Amino acid sequence: MSPSAMLRVFLILFCCIINAAEAEPRIYFVDVQVDRPGKEGNYYVELLTLILNASKSPEEHIEFRFSGDQLSQARWVAEVVQDKGNNVLWTMNSKDRERNLHMIRVPVLKGLMGYRLLVIRKQDEAKFSNINTKEDLLKLSAGQGMHWPDTDILRANEFRLTEAMAKENLYKMLAAKRFDFFPRGVVEVELEDELIQSQELMVEPHLLLHYPADIFFFVSKTNIELAERMERGWQLIQKNGEFEKFFLDAARVKSALDILKKRKRTIIELENPFLPEETLSETRGYWIDRLSLGQ
Repeated sequence: MSPSAMLRVFLILFCCIINAAEAEPRIYFVDVQVDRPGKEGNYYVELLTLILNASKSPEEHIEFRFSGDQLSQARWVAEVVQDKGNNVLWTMNSKDRERNLHMIRVPVLKGLMGYRLLVIRKQDEAKFSNINTKEDLLKLSAGQGMHWPDTDILRANEFRLTEAMAKENLYKMLAAKRFDFFPRGVVEVELEDELIQSQELMVEPHLLLHYPADIFFFVSKTNIELAERMERGWQLIQKNGEFEKFFLDAARVKSALDILKKRKRTIIELENPFLPEETLSETRGYWIDRLSLGQ
């Protein structure tokens, strides 16, 4: 083979190697707070996928690393603060969390998390039917999770609280008459129906607590690349309508909207002193319109 022919062969092989390398997908790992696929984090993982895919390059592949353990909110906040990998946390905001983490300022459930139904013991239904005001409800005690932002909100509204680490324990404690009611997000009750039924509990049919609150995505303050990428992805899926379609198609959202629309409830409004005014003003256009819920 002549030198020129060998050179041509070499160049062809070199180009093939370069093209193969370029075609190989680059994996972008993201660490999330659920212990395995298919758990309660599905809505958030699927939405996060939508956000990240909106800003990914053609050769990039998004892959999630699940925690392997069911971690407390406090533990995951600490993980994100310490910036161990591309950690993404979804939780309600608080002034401390906004100070220590970078918050992506879009309420991912459009404020539905601030609509709270009361889980009660079945034998107490008649007692709750006579409650119509915040003052009436303050005579009873509530169960809440340690480190949950809702706990601080309820305490600021002068409720008496009994706390535990896990919601499973709180359902058992409610059944054992350790407190009178357990407020749960309207987007949570269907997912927890098995727990509710197993403890001979029920969702109280005529009351609804409401305060301005929702779930937000958080990343480390030092992970500028991930923060900018998520904010860019959010803008894209808001603009092209993908988020609205995702939101309305999500099973937990459909269930929540059905619960709110099929029955007019007595709403007890609470203050949320932990939602900074600048956060509320910056996200105002993202919150669901209460009039559209029929409440």
